[in-house]
Amino acid sequence: MSKKSGTSSPQLSIDRQRAAERELNEALDTAKRLKAKARDAKRKVKDAKKAAKQASKAARAARKAAEEARRAYKKTVERAAKDQKKAAKARQPIATPKRTTPSRNAPRSARTRERRVEREGAGVWEVGEESLDVETAESPEAS
Repeated sequence: MSKKSGTSSPQLSIDRQRAAERELNEALDTAKRLKAKARDAKRKVKDAKKAAKQASKAARAARKAAEEARRAYKKTVERAAKDQKKAAKARQPIATPKRTTPSRNAPRSARTRERRVEREGAGVWEVGEESLDVETAESPEAS
């Protein structure tokens, strides 16, 4: 419990006091800067969280839209297949009996023409004496 003897000079104590004040002021400035940095960091964290939330929301909306598009595409493909099947059924020919007469647009076969030429003499029957006279007068064999 002994005290140091000797008095310190007043100039020295004033310098120490000023030095302590400077250190205190520097510490206050450092604290203010750190507090501002912390505030900025908190704001950045908040903004980052907000951006992450918005990105998550947008991703969810995109997934939902993609799923809806897939569902709509699937429905459209099924509907098109159904319509195509229905159209194919409609195009099937109706079952009818086979034609017995030739088509009017089809060219006549040579065989049919030959048969017609063979039967030409037997085409018209005329009855009576007058018809015989007309035939003999017209025919070149009679003269």
